[in-house]
Amino acid sequence: MNQAARTKMIKARSELVLDQPFFAHLALRLDLQEDPTCRTAWSDGRVLAYNPAYIEVMPLAKVKGLQCHEVLHLACGHHLRRGDRDKAMWNKACDYAINPILLDAGMELPGGYLDDPAHHGKSADAIYANLVDREESKGGAESGPEQETDAGEEAEGGTGASSGDGSECSEAGDDSAEGDGEQGAAAAAAGDEGEAPAEDAQGNDPGMTGEVRDAPPENGTNDGGADRTGEEESLQVAVAQALHKARESGELPGTLERLLSEALSPSLSWRELLRRFLDNAARNDFSWVRPNRRYLHAGLYLPGLESEELADVAVAVDVSGSITQPELDSFAAELSAVLEEFDATLTVFTCDAALTTQQKLARWDLPLDFAATGGGGTDFRPPFEQLQVDDEAPACLVYFTDMECDRFPEEPDYPVLWVTPNTDHAQPPFGEVVLMEACS
Repeated sequence: MNQAARTKMIKARSELVLDQPFFAHLALRLDLQEDPTCRTAWSDGRVLAYNPAYIEVMPLAKVKGLQCHEVLHLACGHHLRRGDRDKAMWNKACDYAINPILLDAGMELPGGYLDDPAHHGKSADAIYANLVDREESKGGAESGPEQETDAGEEAEGGTGASSGDGSECSEAGDDSAEGDGEQGAAAAAAGDEGEAPAEDAQGNDPGMTGEVRDAPPENGTNDGGADRTGEEESLQVAVAQALHKARESGELPGTLERLLSEALSPSLSWRELLRRFLDNAARNDFSWVRPNRRYLHAGLYLPGLESEELADVAVAVDVSGSITQPELDSFAAELSAVLEEFDATLTVFTCDAALTTQQKLARWDLPLDFAATGGGGTDFRPPFEQLQVDDEAPACLVYFTDMECDRFPEEPDYPVLWVTPNTDHAQPPFGEVVLMEACS
């Protein structure tokens, strides 16, 4: 193992904890692996592999940028939704989609990164379609995306990023020699250290900033069409948590939040998302109190992953006149299932325009039962205010409501999940929203 390269990768990740909490939260979940057969680096949602020769010659700031590049691929689900699209073209489209976001966040990317203002604000899917159309309009040249020779295409990728007017951006232009060294090291390493995989030979990392590979099938086979529902659900929860941590620290560029808003739109079972939200809110958090012992020998103090029982959870139930009893029954059943699964205590509020009840519930109180005894207007603030009066900071708060209210409190320090049956709800100023299936 190349210890110098690994130490640089770990140091880059530790610095992200302090200045880029969104990227750090997701990067710390990836298993670092050395892979001298790849050109630069790659990730499939579980592993962050890197070519040690490539990392050795790269400045630390650009190693951080490379890690953020890989993390943003995963946050956008690029490893889950390629389908039967061409691998190299898909990587190129994904790079065009995320690199402007990374640059806006202040990241330094390795030399040769792809950036074209014509693609700014577009999804990877839309960019891929545009690149395919462009290839077809050129007569279906068989030379591939890295062999494009017309002036426009040369400005796009080539040796650096393009500003759209034929001049290279400063990130690429000022470091051209350094960028050549990085790419030269990658090419040499692929040849010297071992035979590169077929996908690398085909140029699946055209920007030389790190490749995204398809997530491994959940069934452990090589079936490219295997179901990855669990991977998608875990990703949604992890991204929501990372966004919450970044908002807490004030380190979240607006372009990044807009890019990820679609990824967080719930299209999965609300019951499964609810369970995963509660599970991850407390059990999968990182703490400086318990450092990661794996890296202490290298002089690096990184937060460790806590594995505790689910901490106290606050639940607010809207019992105003617009909430139906079948909806309350369904929600009570799901929370009962949570208490059966986890050793937790629920602080449960019922509320319309004011608090109507407050009680502590645990496993011995099963099954839960909520009654629509309110019937007045709606105000979201009382449960949050009561928690503050009681000096309680729950692991998270789950608010069951139809969202027919605009009276919100200040954003709390804990994550909030809004569960609603209302398909036409307005977006709350904080927290994540899960759409509950209609109950009858």
